[in-house]
Amino acid sequence: MKTTKLSSVIPSFLLTACLAFSGAIAYAGVAGNAQFVNGSVQITNAAGQTRDLKKGDAVHESDMVTTAKNGSAQIRMLDGGLIAVRPDSKLKFDSFVFSGQIDGTEKSFFSLLKGGFRAITGLIGHKNKESYRISTAETTIGVRGTDHETFVVLPGSELATTIPVGTYNKVNVGETVMISSKGTINILPNQMGFAGGIDQMPQIQPVNTNLFTIVPPPALQGTTEVTGRASTVVDNAILEQNITPGNAVQGTPTLRPIIKENASAAPTVF
Repeated sequence: MKTTKLSSVIPSFLLTACLAFSGAIAYAGVAGNAQFVNGSVQITNAAGQTRDLKKGDAVHESDMVTTAKNGSAQIRMLDGGLIAVRPDSKLKFDSFVFSGQIDGTEKSFFSLLKGGFRAITGLIGHKNKESYRISTAETTIGVRGTDHETFVVLPGSELATTIPVGTYNKVNVGETVMISSKGTINILPNQMGFAGGIDQMPQIQPVNTNLFTIVPPPALQGTTEVTGRASTVVDNAILEQNITPGNAVQGTPTLRPIIKENASAAPTVF
């Protein structure tokens, strides 16, 4: 009898341990939590399981957040960052690693497949810029501690009838960099970068007000002048030509921030 009782206890103990272990796995890789959900928003995990996203739900790495035309969501990241997903968008949380401090293992990688989102970077984007990036079909976007917005216009979409297909990136605070196989551009506050394809050079363009809001620059005491480092444009083809002695190419003209005067309205998240 004692042997029988012992044998019946062991499977129960193992089952409990397995359940506890599987629960730990299920909640590993949490990237953040939904702090605001409006309209229809769904989340799809790595196994392809889809459910409605609710306020307070955890968002894990490898999850895809999809918003309907009437949907939007705000996700507070574990490193203190904020992700605001716009209507009719698809954003994948490719990889998120954060131990609670910056120790070199941290990662915050996203893929924007459709639509747009606004990001205010947390500790990862501020302290270890190489560990934060956004990927689209046309470009890779890096940051230097920033508040920025990215939007992808797909072929066949309603927006594609009025503006070129591609990736648009606008900076509110800080700085971003857009990279393609042809080169790199740096984007400053109230500038917008555009990438039409991975094999095309990204460009600085006037801010498209159909996509973004121009943010008033911070007031500077005793002056209205806005100062800042000029945008850097690096064309890989130009770099290759410059390597050859006697084959230097004239540099790209300096690009200045685009500022809208007397702007009074604050930017909206959605």
